[in-house]
Amino acid sequence: MKIEKQHVRVKIRTENSVVMGTVHTLVDGRLSDYITSHKNKFIPVTDAEVRYLEGKKEGLEDNKVRRQVVFVNVEKIEMIEYL
Repeated sequence: MKIEKQHVRVKIRTENSVVMGTVHTLVDGRLSDYITSHKNKFIPVTDAEVRYLEGKKEGLEDNKVRRQVVFVNVEKIEMIEYL
């Protein structure tokens, strides 16, 4: 059985970074419901760009890095918006 997903481009702000990428939610599902259902867990963000807000990270140009997938702690999300 395959569960249909929709790809939602988002910008997520945490206390020390901004993550831009794609979250895979249920078709016709609300993003807020998806986040709430993952309480005390991590959500995967694919095709992600992470920008660090504080301090210069060694070896990173412009304090950012691209990754195929990053996992964001739902408890650390301060803001999330659609792109």
